[in-house]
Amino acid sequence: MKSYVALSGRYLKQQRKRSVLTVIGIVLSVALISAIGTMGQSMLDNMLRQAIYEQGSYHFAYPSADKKLYDELKNNVLVNEVGVYKEGPETTLDGAFKLTLAEASPELFRLGPIHLQEGRLPQNPDELAVEQWMLAHLPGTPKVGDKTELTGPDGNKHTYAITGVVINSRYGQQEAESTAYTLLGGQSASTGKLALFVTLKPGVDISDHLDQFRKMSENAFAPNNRVLTYMGESSSDDVNRVLGIIFGTLIGLVVLSTAAVIYNIFHISVLERIRQFGLLRTLGATPSQIRALVFREATTLAVIGIPLGLLVGWGALWGVIRLMLSAGFQVLQMEDFQLTWHGWIIGGSVLIGLLSVYLAAWLPARKAARVSPVEAVRGAGSIVRESIRRGRIPSPLQGFGVGGKMAAKNIRRNRSKFRITTFSIIISVALFIVFHYFTQETLTLTADTNEENRVAFSIYKNYSAPEVGEDGKTQPPKPKNDFLTKEQIDRIAAAPGVQGVYGNYDPLGEVYAWIPDSLYNKDYLKVTRQESSEVRKLDGADYRTAYAYVRKYDEARLKEAAKYLVSGTADPAKLEAQNAVLIVEAIKPQDPQTGKRTLLDLVHYKVGDKIKLDLTGTSGDPENEAVPAKFGEVTVGGILSQSPFDGTYLEHDLAVMAPVAVFDKLVEVMTADGGWQSTEMTGIDVALKDGADAGAVRQVLQDTVNSLPNARLSDYVAEQKNERQFILQMRIFVYGFLAVIGLIGSLNIVNTVQTNLLLRRREFGLLQAVGMTMGQLKRMASLEGAWYGVLGSFWGLLFGAGLSYFLFAELSNLQGMPFRFPWGGALIACGAALAVGLISVQGPLRRLSKMNLIESLREET
Repeated sequence: MKSYVALSGRYLKQQRKRSVLTVIGIVLSVALISAIGTMGQSMLDNMLRQAIYEQGSYHFAYPSADKKLYDELKNNVLVNEVGVYKEGPETTLDGAFKLTLAEASPELFRLGPIHLQEGRLPQNPDELAVEQWMLAHLPGTPKVGDKTELTGPDGNKHTYAITGVVINSRYGQQEAESTAYTLLGGQSASTGKLALFVTLKPGVDISDHLDQFRKMSENAFAPNNRVLTYMGESSSDDVNRVLGIIFGTLIGLVVLSTAAVIYNIFHISVLERIRQFGLLRTLGATPSQIRALVFREATTLAVIGIPLGLLVGWGALWGVIRLMLSAGFQVLQMEDFQLTWHGWIIGGSVLIGLLSVYLAAWLPARKAARVSPVEAVRGAGSIVRESIRRGRIPSPLQGFGVGGKMAAKNIRRNRSKFRITTFSIIISVALFIVFHYFTQETLTLTADTNEENRVAFSIYKNYSAPEVGEDGKTQPPKPKNDFLTKEQIDRIAAAPGVQGVYGNYDPLGEVYAWIPDSLYNKDYLKVTRQESSEVRKLDGADYRTAYAYVRKYDEARLKEAAKYLVSGTADPAKLEAQNAVLIVEAIKPQDPQTGKRTLLDLVHYKVGDKIKLDLTGTSGDPENEAVPAKFGEVTVGGILSQSPFDGTYLEHDLAVMAPVAVFDKLVEVMTADGGWQSTEMTGIDVALKDGADAGAVRQVLQDTVNSLPNARLSDYVAEQKNERQFILQMRIFVYGFLAVIGLIGSLNIVNTVQTNLLLRRREFGLLQAVGMTMGQLKRMASLEGAWYGVLGSFWGLLFGAGLSYFLFAELSNLQGMPFRFPWGGALIACGAALAVGLISVQGPLRRLSKMNLIESLREET
C-alpha cells in the first residue's frame, strides 16, 4: 500500500451493500436532475409547439399592411422571413356555406397555423388546399387531385386543382364558413391590403427589437405574445424571471436531496469509523490524508454513479417515447419525434452531481480529519452516553414497553444520527409534495380539459335568419319542427364507440344577472381595473350587474355536468321541480394593462340562493318605465367547478346551465310582449370513447345527415385526436416524473435508515449480551423507524407546503389562480414515508437476527 488513500477502495469493497446503495442513490439523483432539465425543456417546448400549432410560428404580424411596408421588412437585416396573406373573394356554396379564397406566400404556409391532413400545399396560383369538410360542398364534390371552380382573386370564375386537404377548423364548421388557400401571385402581392407575418433571424434578441418594429406601423403591429413567451422572448422580463426562479427552485431541491442522501451515508459512516480514523492517526496519518481518504471514497462512487445516472435518466425518457410512438401517438404533436441531447443539460447534470457529492462529503471529511489518537485509544466507537437533563418532556415511545424505552434512549443519545436520518425523510417528503404540486398546477395551466375534448362530430341545422315583417319587427317563430327525432338520436347513441350525444340549442340573448352586492367578488373589479363600477338599487337593496351566459342543457349534458359538481345536484327532475339551474362561479378575467389572467370566483352563491335574470338585454333600470326590466328568477340548484362543455371558464360572464323546462320558462318571460328566441334543437354534438373507430361513427352520422333536408356534418376527429394526445402525453410525463420522485425519495429513506442500522451491529450485540431479546430489539428498531417517519413527515409537510406556496406565488405572476394546498401529494408522501420507514428496518433486522452474538461483539467499528 503506497498511501493511506488506498484504504478507501478496500473499505468500499468490504461494505459492498452500503456502497451499492450509495451508488444507486447517486444514479437516481443524477437521473432525476437530468430528467428535470429535460422535462422542463420538454414542457417548454411542448407548450411552444402547442402555441405554434394553434397560432403559427411567426414572431409578430401586421394584419393591415401594404407593399411599402412589405419591402421595408424584406430589406431589414434583422428579418428572416415575411409571410404574406391576402384575403380574396367569397363564394357561397349550397346556399348556406361561405368559402373565402385566400392567397398565401410559401413563407406564410410555413409561419401560419395551417396543417395538412392529406396531399400537399399549393405550389402555384392554380392549385388549392381546402378543409376536409368543405370538399363535399365544392362544385363537383372533388377529391385530392380533382378540379373545382371558384371565384378567383380577379372576381371571375377560375378552375383550381385540389392538391391538399387541411385539418378541419371547429369554429369554421360551426359558423358554416371556411378558407381555401392558393399560392400568392407576384402581381397580387403588390396591390391591395396585405397581412404580413414576420420572423427574425436566429440569434437576434427578439424582445429587444420589438419596439423598433412596432414603430414601423404602430396601429397594425401585433406580436405573437404566446409564442414569444414560451421562447423566452417576451417583451416582459417578468415571465423569463419567473420561469428561471421556478426551475431553479426545483433543481435546487433535487440537489439538496442528492446531497442529503450522500451526506447522511458518509456522516453515519464517519461516526461509526471514529476508532479506525483514530488508529490511522496513531500510525502517522495527517488530517489532510484522512480528508483525502473520505474524498477518495466520494470520487469513486461519483465516477460510477454519475454516468449511470445519465444513462438511466435518458434511457427512461427514450423508453417512454418509444412506447408512445409504438402505440401510434404523435409525440408532442410531431409526426417523427426524436429525443434530442442537450449539451447544457448533460454538462449541468454532471457538474451538479459532482458538486453534490463533494459538498456532501466535505463535512464528514472534516469530522474524520479531526479525530484524535486519544479517542481511538478510548475505543468508545459509536456508543455515546445519554446526557442527563432535568425537566425533559417524556417521549411518546416510552409507552411501548422496553423496546419503546430503548428506542427513545437511542434517539436521545445518538442525536446526530437521529437528526441526519430525520433530515433525509424531511427532504424526501418535501421533494414529493413540491413536485406533486408543481406538476399538477402545470398540467392544469397547459391542459385544461372537459367533456368538449371528446366531441368529434357535430350535426348542425343550416342557419336561416328569422323573418322580419314590414313594421320592422321580428315575426313570431313558426311551429316547431324537430330537427332530429328521438329515434334518430337513440340510433346514433347506440353506435359502437359513441360516448354520448348532446343536444345543441341557441343560448339566450343578452341577459344580465342582478347580483346582491354582498355576494359579488370585489377582487374581480381590481383585476379588471373597474373599481369605479356602480352599485344599483332594486327594491331598496344594493346590486351589481354582470352578463349571464345562459345555455340550455338536455339530460345528456346534465349527466356529464354531474362530474364537475362542487355542491348541489345535477339531476334533471330535481332541478326542474325547483326551477333551478347550474352555475359556474369561477371566471378567468384579463388585466387590460398587463394581459395577465386570473382565476377567481365572480360571485359567492350557495345552493338554494335566488338569481334575478334581467331578460331585456339592456340591463335597464327596473324603475324606469321607458325600459322596464323583465326579471326571470331561478334558484341555484348546483355549483360546478368548471363548465362541462365549451371553454372551461368564461372571461367575464356568469355561466348558467338551465334544464329544458327551466330554459323554456325563461324564454316565455323574454318573449311575453313580442320578440323571438329559439328553444328548438339546432344540432347535436357526438362524443367518442377512447380508441373508438371514428370511421364507423362517421358513416352512421353521414347516413343521418343524408336523410335530413337541411343539415350538415362537422368533423373534428383530427383536431380532437391531436388535443387528446397532447393531454395524454402531458399526463404520462407528469405521472412518470412523480414516480421517479417517489422512487428517489423512498431510496433516500431506505438507504439512510438501513445504513444506520447495519452500522450498529456491535451495539445490538451488546444489547443482546445484557439481556434484550431479539423481539425487543425488533420492536426498538421498528419504533425508531416509525418515529423517524412521523417527525420527518411532519417537518417535511411544513417545508413542502411552504415551498409549494412559494411556487404558487411565482406561478401567479404568469396566471393568477387560487392556492390549492397539495393535500393529495402530502397524504401520499407522509403515508409513504411512514411505511418506508417501517419496512426499511425489517431487512437489516433479519440479517442481524442471523448473526452470531460473539461475532457481533467482536465487530470492529
